Amino acid sequence: MAIQEYLGTNQVFTADDFRRAFPDSVTDRNLLTRAVLAGQVDRPKRGLYVSKTGQFSHTQPSPLDVAAKATGDAVFCYLSALQIHGVLHNVAFRTQFYTARKIASFEYAGQSYQAIRLPNTAPQTQSILAPTGRRYAVTTREQTLIDCLDRLALAGGPENALRSISGFRHIDIDVVLEIAAGRSSSLRARLGWVLQIQAEPWRVPQEVLLELAGSLSCGPHYFSSAVEPRDSYWVSEWRLYLPYPEMEMAQRLNK
Repeated sequence: MAIQEYLGTNQVFTADDFRRAFPDSVTDRNLLTRAVLAGQVDRPKRGLYVSKTGQFSHTQPSPLDVAAKATGDAVFCYLSALQIHGVLHNVAFRTQFYTARKIASFEYAGQSYQAIRLPNTAPQTQSILAPTGRRYAVTTREQTLIDCLDRLALAGGPENALRSISGFRHIDIDVVLEIAAGRSSSLRARLGWVLQIQAEPWRVPQEVLLELAGSLSCGPHYFSSAVEPRDSYWVSEWRLYLPYPEMEMAQRLNK
């Protein structure tokens, strides 16, 4: 296979992909280096390439494809999971993925790629078929809900997180409770408040809310920030401080 044919049919590829296509060919590796120097191929990071020739001359690759090639075990999470599930509220220029590999975050074509260490407890995942016709590994709705409430900064802050997760039309409450069981009391307080606000659309039984409330420590818990300027709007049922008045925050869930 000629290198130009390869570059015309493979938009995103790795150095290993290229070596498999052109084994033991120093000449072809030199041609790839020349293509990079000539601007025919971009190199977002070491060992990762994006073709800019042929049918790819005027098209940018999907950030999901770039991230998936950057590491062989990418599981899309946080903002990227919200996007793939079709509920992301704000436009995001960050692609986030779990990986067990040690890989530094990088930037390419106006997009930030954030590699997040795979948790000790493996997240619940699923394969989703994107409109492009490709499948991606992504955290489930329930896992994404818990992750976003646990690390709001990675979910674009409290407003984006709330407006986004409100787009979930169905949540398996039993699975949510199972994932939350090993998390902090603060996370369970945030979750309890969200489930209470979403009780009707998500069909949350009252006994679930009572169980969550009974599992909390004495607190206080904070929805967003425990340092100055700290959350200051108190919700006694969940021993939880909110960053904004409860009615205002509830409206963000009931968009």
